[in-house]
Amino acid sequence: MAFQNITGLQWASLGPDALQVLQIDNEFCTAQVALQGAQVLQFYSKQHQRDVLWLSDRNSFVAGKAIRGGIPLCFPWFGAHAIETDYPAHGFARNMQWQFKDAQYQQGQGHSLTFELRDHAATRRYWDAAFCLEMHIRLGQTLELNFRLNNLDLHPISFGFAWHSYFAVKTQRTRLYGVEGCSYIDQLDGHQIKQQDTAPLEFHCETDQIYPLTKGKFRLDDSSTTQIVIETSAQSAVVWNPWIEKTKRMADLVPQSWQEFVCVEAGQVATEQQTLLPEQQLSYQLCLSLSDL
Repeated sequence: MAFQNITGLQWASLGPDALQVLQIDNEFCTAQVALQGAQVLQFYSKQHQRDVLWLSDRNSFVAGKAIRGGIPLCFPWFGAHAIETDYPAHGFARNMQWQFKDAQYQQGQGHSLTFELRDHAATRRYWDAAFCLEMHIRLGQTLELNFRLNNLDLHPISFGFAWHSYFAVKTQRTRLYGVEGCSYIDQLDGHQIKQQDTAPLEFHCETDQIYPLTKGKFRLDDSSTTQIVIETSAQSAVVWNPWIEKTKRMADLVPQSWQEFVCVEAGQVATEQQTLLPEQQLSYQLCLSLSDL
């Protein structure tokens, strides 16, 4: 995990288990990325003087325990496992240590990081597949993530995934553009299929909605001087905020946390199952930026 002569990179540790994180500082941003889950924890734009991502103050940073906030990767399934009730919610990728493979810095471009997760005994306990999962993260004027999965098995493999992104916004002032007119699954109303109207989505209560097919471009506007722009090659989006009562029941959130973030989770959820044949690979992209109003 060593790197030499890379400007603006240093290792740090968090929590009682000393979880390793990379701290990034360049002309565009400061950021923090954990080896556990290859998870971006922070991305602060120097130009706009604004955090794009939200991270809970109540994280314990214990090895193997999901980190609340930033951009956790849900893989190889989203939500509860379809059959095994004792399997980890949202899969295993966000709770496991990834290998740090490469770091580069280019003036005028920022930093690029590469992480890798390959199958081993612990992954095969939950998902009997040979695979190589890579996460390429570019931290510059924008934050860009490239998820690439290679099937190293002799059989087809099927999966789902989502970037469970937590965006730092004022929830009650926020409007989400990009889901107008889309059908969605209401997770809080018996999984009924409903239709979003033509107005942007606002947040007045607990929200948990899966949009199987979107156009892959969203804007979060909370009446600040900038708005967050989300662009992805993935088809689906999950929009979530726990609101008041659910927040009280979540140990890794402080009571007022619901007012500080909205999750817009790009991925492949509730769509046709993603299947890779042996020796095939595929990739998905996510790009986050800030735009002046």
